[in-house]
Parts: sequence; C-alpha cells; structure tokens
Amino acid sequence: MALPQDEITKDIHCVTSWSKLGTVWRGVSLDTLLEGVETTGGFTTAHSYGGYTTNVPVRDLLEGKAWVAWEFDGEPLERAHGGPARLLVPHLYFWKSAKWIHGLELTGKEAPGFWESNGYHLHGDPWREERYS
Repeated sequence: MALPQDEITKDIHCVTSWSKLGTVWRGVSLDTLLEGVETTGGFTTAHSYGGYTTNVPVRDLLEGKAWVAWEFDGEPLERAHGGPARLLVPHLYFWKSAKWIHGLELTGKEAPGFWESNGYHLHGDPWREERYS
C-alpha cells in the first residue's frame, strides 16, 4: 500500500460473453512491482489462495497493461470479487485477472493454469475471440 497507486478506468470482458464498460479500479501497476527485477523468463504464473493459477505472458503485464488491484468503484474489493487483492489484466478475458492473488512466478516456459488446462485458450484476447483452445 506504500507503493505508488493508480486509478484505472477500463472495460472488462468475460469469456461467457458479457462485458462491463468503464470499470474503475485502484491498485499498483505490475511495472512498479517488477521494477528492478531481472528475468529472462517470458511467462508468468499467477498464484491465488485456494490453488487457482493462470498463465500470462510477461509482455501482457508490463507497459501499463496490468495491476494488482484492491479497490473497485471507490470501495475495497469485495471477497466475492477477489478481495483483498486481485490481478487486473483488463485487455485479456477476465479469467486472467486472478482473484485472491498471493504470488507471481516468472518462468522461462509457459505453464497452463487451471482454465487453460481445461480447454481455455492459453492467451485469452477478447478481440481475437481467444476463448477456447
């Protein structure tokens, strides 16, 4: 919470065909969190409490594309929606925005997460309809 915080207004898209436009979040960018971290790995596994994982290429987390968010619409993020903190990767389908996040693992090789291992697309770009593999 002592790190610089951003207020972000973004549209979000669910793989089940709904979108929510103009959502407002507060959190810390992955650019800030990973500043000074050196890695040759091109992939990230997001780990959540409860054992959920999802894979995200590092390129989709940097340059103002992703945050760890703890506030939604001016209120603390509700537990049902991933509180106290969730990964926010709004340009990908929302299953990539892992709820209850507790760690990011930078790796040299892509490791499919929960939904990806069960038939969802490895990347998840809504503009390319990357729903299922």
